[in-house]
Amino acid sequence: MHEPSPFNSARGLIKSYFGADIRLQPFETTLTVGTSAVQAGKLSNQRVAITFSNPGSTLIVVGLSAGVTASSGYVIPGSGFLSFTWFLDGELVMRDFFAISGTAAQTLYICESVLSVVN
Repeated sequence: MHEPSPFNSARGLIKSYFGADIRLQPFETTLTVGTSAVQAGKLSNQRVAITFSNPGSTLIVVGLSAGVTASSGYVIPGSGFLSFTWFLDGELVMRDFFAISGTAAQTLYICESVLSVVN
């Protein structure tokens, strides 16, 4: 027989692991990406995780500078996603990101988890 978990939420598990409450707030953005690089994500200084999702069929490329091109960077294929977290990727998650596509008017969904001062 399995022991029940002593935690009733992810928040309780995080508090147990770090020894303190760590509150996060999700922020969603839908961005139109075209053939010129656009900034993707808004809250880099407070961010602990970011996920980029490409709901379309044309690839989108994400990079760490406005110089990203449609053929260089992190490729997000159609119906694909890309995630960064502070735990696995360190300070990379706090960088500014930029997105571009080889085709105009592609949709990029972004979800940022940021540190919150609200309980």
